[in-house]
Amino acid sequence: MKTTTKTKNLVVLFIANFSILFVGMGLFPILPLYASQYGASPTEVGIYLAITYIAITLGSLTAGWLIGRVSGRVAMLSAGALGAPAVFLLGQASTLWQVMALTAVIWFTGGVGLSSISMFAAASAEANERGKWFGLISLTNPLGAILGSMAVGYLVEQHGYGVMHTWLAAEYALWPVMALLIQGKITVEKTLAKPSQSGVAISGKPIFLLMSAALLTAFTVSVARMGLSLEMKAQNFSASEISNANVIGGVVTIPIILSMGMLSDRLGRRLFLIVGMMVSASSAVLLGVANHLWQFWMISAAVLAARSINPSLASALAVDILAPGALNKGLARLNAINWIAGIIGFAGAGYLMENLGTAALFHMAAGASFSAAALVGMMFLIKKQTVSKPALTPAPCA
Repeated sequence: MKTTTKTKNLVVLFIANFSILFVGMGLFPILPLYASQYGASPTEVGIYLAITYIAITLGSLTAGWLIGRVSGRVAMLSAGALGAPAVFLLGQASTLWQVMALTAVIWFTGGVGLSSISMFAAASAEANERGKWFGLISLTNPLGAILGSMAVGYLVEQHGYGVMHTWLAAEYALWPVMALLIQGKITVEKTLAKPSQSGVAISGKPIFLLMSAALLTAFTVSVARMGLSLEMKAQNFSASEISNANVIGGVVTIPIILSMGMLSDRLGRRLFLIVGMMVSASSAVLLGVANHLWQFWMISAAVLAARSINPSLASALAVDILAPGALNKGLARLNAINWIAGIIGFAGAGYLMENLGTAALFHMAAGASFSAAALVGMMFLIKKQTVSKPALTPAPCA
């Protein structure tokens, strides 16, 4: 695949990822407020958010199953055609169950899209550029938070939820269109080279440690995301102030994400992954003591940085250690791990918050990230049993 085509692919994948996260990052902070309008309790809010993550988990796994049966473009087009109307209809909902069902459809289709984009990136990037590619694509997290939250905050305050969802539906329709512009297709070698010629670790322990660490740190991020909205709501901050915290957090994280993705290509992904996990732990610790707006800005920045850095570096590291023939399913499962952690975090967070208190919940969440960092540290101790890894074989450009 030529350099100009690769650059074009990176831009297209960036725009597609941004389109999904613009809606997701913009909507997510106000979902607890939106559900509260329909009489949802903290426990029901937790269940509601857990349902969204069940949906996005199924979407991620569905993408891994679909690729190989239909093209990545067809998967993205179909999911986008289902998701955009659901965004619009969410603004017309009249009952809590309708809100939950429509939100689940949106997050399911987003899971299909995000996993497909990750697979396209893995098939397009060279080995020495994976940190850069996944890092740049993950930059859509803070950008989506900034622009999505600004748009949502303004539209809700000025025009109400109905108009806001109409605008978001139009924006959400952008990412399936981007699928038509992607060059090449998702493909990797289906047969493994001999062990002496493969860069894949013979033991499955590294990928097991990586997925376990991803689960733990994503649990922390999920608890912190939900806790941020509920804590600000409990302290009588407005929907606009909650959205603005997301905006400011996004601005702060942009240079961090840009630098860490590229530095990981040079200095090692495991080291920066541990740093990202420490950042996620700090967000939970700070939530236990925050009572001023500027403190919530700091927490929002830490959450967004962790949510962007950890999955992107984990994906790049997974591409390094997975066999080519196992890459599509491996990346889909790794993406699903993040959402599974959200299910556990959201389903349990509301209940624990009501029964044990916020302090115990946030300490538990911080401990999960410290444990995740320890697991990644153990990967340093596993001796590599390989020499080199064959590069992914991208399909000829269309």
